[in-house]
Amino acid sequence: MTTTTTTPSHYEAHSAESYEEAYFYEPGAYMEHLADLTSDRLKLKDRATSGGDGVCRMLDLGGGTGNFAKLLLERHASLSLHVTVVDPFLDPTSKHTEQHDPNTNNSTSNTTLQFVKAPAEDLLRTHDDENDGNGDDAEWKRTFYDMVLLKEVAHHFDAADRVGIFRGIYQVLKPQQQAQQQSCSGISSTVLIITRPQIDIDYPIWNEARQVWKDNQPSVEEFCSDLKAAGFVNISHSVESYPCEIALTRWQSMIKGRFWSTFSNFTDDDLNIACERISQDYQDRIDEKGMIHFEDRLVFISARKE
Repeated sequence: MTTTTTTPSHYEAHSAESYEEAYFYEPGAYMEHLADLTSDRLKLKDRATSGGDGVCRMLDLGGGTGNFAKLLLERHASLSLHVTVVDPFLDPTSKHTEQHDPNTNNSTSNTTLQFVKAPAEDLLRTHDDENDGNGDDAEWKRTFYDMVLLKEVAHHFDAADRVGIFRGIYQVLKPQQQAQQQSCSGISSTVLIITRPQIDIDYPIWNEARQVWKDNQPSVEEFCSDLKAAGFVNISHSVESYPCEIALTRWQSMIKGRFWSTFSNFTDDDLNIACERISQDYQDRIDEKGMIHFEDRLVFISARKE
């Protein structure tokens, strides 16, 4: 084992393809289920059907390849939804905008997907900061959004920066009166954090990895406290579980490939030994087809701008 903190090098070492090959990020039933839960928390169906004719803008912080944002766009094609994906490492091209229509190739589609290569920490500087820059790359911070999504990224924020980043998110969300009058059918401006529990996890991993996970994963209470400190109200959270089964050999390969930053804290030898331990320690979870079974648990934390 090398260290107990995660670093940007973990993400810089991955390509878009390596992420899409991981069970939790590939197209399929799991991702469809997650899209359902996210749509429900963000009330996307209500925004699409309640008669509003304004443009809804979503900021997807740490959205990587943008594939999850594309899935949301496909599911809500009737909603005039614009999504800006901001990510420091997995920007699929240096910067571009896609017109996305799941049914046709018509360039007049009302849904837009834009990518910006930048870290969430840029929100520590507000759009009013004179040092914020005047180029196109800073335009995303001068835009007001109806919703901000942080899917599996907020636990990577430095604890000392977290309230500041949340304050930056608060500032780029549309003011309450504007959100209710101008767009998205009067639904409040919302931030949604999707993360995982600090302690109560069911993944087939080993004790040292569980400790690294705990050391690097803030608790729900910490997230909620920081959101409150940043000015958010109506803060709520829930845990959603999903039964998973995956070939043991694939699970071991994902771990050796360090698909989660937790595993970047271990050497190749550490991971090889750990994967052997998994096959022994979790025999009761491995079926006759060589599939290992476990429960994925996701924490959904939502809050609104006052």
